[in-house]
Amino acid sequence: AVVSTQSTGSPSPMKKELFGEIESAVPVTTFLFLAKTMAHNRQHIIDMATGKEGVEGSAVTVRILHLLANVTGLFEQYDRIAANTPFLECAMKILNEINSVEPIKFDREKYEAGPEGGKFAIRKELIRIISNMCCKRRNHQDKVRHLGGIQTILSHCILDGNNPYIMEWSIFALRMLLEGNEENQEIVKGLKALGKVSELDARKIGVS
Repeated sequence: AVVSTQSTGSPSPMKKELFGEIESAVPVTTFLFLAKTMAHNRQHIIDMATGKEGVEGSAVTVRILHLLANVTGLFEQYDRIAANTPFLECAMKILNEINSVEPIKFDREKYEAGPEGGKFAIRKELIRIISNMCCKRRNHQDKVRHLGGIQTILSHCILDGNNPYIMEWSIFALRMLLEGNEENQEIVKGLKALGKVSELDARKIGVS
């Protein structure tokens, strides 16, 4: 086993606030299993996010991604997940593929149908996972750069009626990717010089 499946001690107040009484007592191995499940269902997630597959079950997929985004942000309690480089690589590749098949569009008209909300939330949760896993982790910052992830996340720094807060989470993710990493900063400076990143967006993510 990767880690013990035994729960040690009582759930912390932070975990209770995020997950509730039941989920806060779940051992880390459960969330590692969910991460593995996400990897195995990679194509299913891509097809769902790009509209190639029906939205049935999208709420469950988004819930799983939401939980993983939360636990990757709890570094002390769930470092096994936050430090899992193959999981980060999987999340980044999924986002890359989604954006390759269906590039995000500026100020897209919002769909009224409720079920559609699920597929749009997939991008946001993936970006949350990536931002958390790159926080103060140089190896993860470099991994995202090597996968072309900086450009992908930069493309999400736009207004989209179907993706509430997608721009804010993308800016936060870029800040985590650029913090203390000159190579990543140079990528953004180069795109800025080519006119592919505005002066305003550059300032938002801390690049002058």
